[in-house]
Amino acid sequence: MPVATITGPRLDIDPAQIAAAIGITADTGYQFTDAYGVTYTGAPAHLALSALARRDLTGGIYPDQPAVAVGIRATAATLIDWFTSPHADPQHAAEFAALPAMRVCELVVYLCLHGDADALRKVGPESLRYYTDHLLHDPVPSAEHPIPRLADQPYRSLARPADRLQVTATARDGADDVAVPMEIRASESIYWQFTAAVPVGVDELNELLMDPDYFPGHYLADRRELIDDRLTYASSQTEHGLDVTGRLAHPHDIALAEPLGADPQPAAAPIEVELFFVGTNRDIALSLPPFGTRSQAQSYVGDGDLIFTTRTKVPADAVQPLT
Repeated sequence: MPVATITGPRLDIDPAQIAAAIGITADTGYQFTDAYGVTYTGAPAHLALSALARRDLTGGIYPDQPAVAVGIRATAATLIDWFTSPHADPQHAAEFAALPAMRVCELVVYLCLHGDADALRKVGPESLRYYTDHLLHDPVPSAEHPIPRLADQPYRSLARPADRLQVTATARDGADDVAVPMEIRASESIYWQFTAAVPVGVDELNELLMDPDYFPGHYLADRRELIDDRLTYASSQTEHGLDVTGRLAHPHDIALAEPLGADPQPAAAPIEVELFFVGTNRDIALSLPPFGTRSQAQSYVGDGDLIFTTRTKVPADAVQPLT
């Protein structure tokens, strides 16, 4: 099959810094827990790739060179496509999955330094074996074993299985969902169209119908109260529907974010209280303000007064503590 040459940019990246950013050390096994409390375990190489492909974990890499983090994520995504594709040699896929996480960081940096990310993503089924074999079995970087300079002609995409990474995610307490704060902006262009009989003052009718610059729309804009009850969301129309955009917020903002999709909290049960009334008879006592305790009521008892008591339930949010 014909092949095309791949050239690439040159970046200054230290694999140790990349590894440190996602919590990899050379002398330990690898798993990681993210800011949302989810712990990830599985094949070391797949864990490293999944961490390197995440914006939240790589965002702080070389903050003065934001293109480096973008390149790292793009290269990690490329390796995911290569080594989990059904077109990959099964032996290559298994060997890669068992690589130490630190070695994966070195290979990601190597591709960033010596390859063109856009071109590498276009490696297809026919040329794939050259790249996977090179990364696994050649010393890299090496003048004797340079990165292959091949691409499929014409290009054919590598198929992506749905669950291709050997990674298991476990949330705290076995929860099925975690709260991810997102900054959300939603907008919608809606309109109303209807025919209605609008009351117009007799002394304004001539102006409305004769003045070429005074349109019914102006009249209605000055008198919104005439149509407000017709401008309900249920009767509106739209041509484009709801437009929603969002971006990840800082994980520290979880406590500030309003939860979506959660069951509403049940209303607090009413609180039973005992009230005390003072008067010479029941009707007079009930016409006067009550007391919260018998001792308070007792202090207001005069000659001929009696203390009447009753129990009632009040909403919990209506009860205020005494200070």
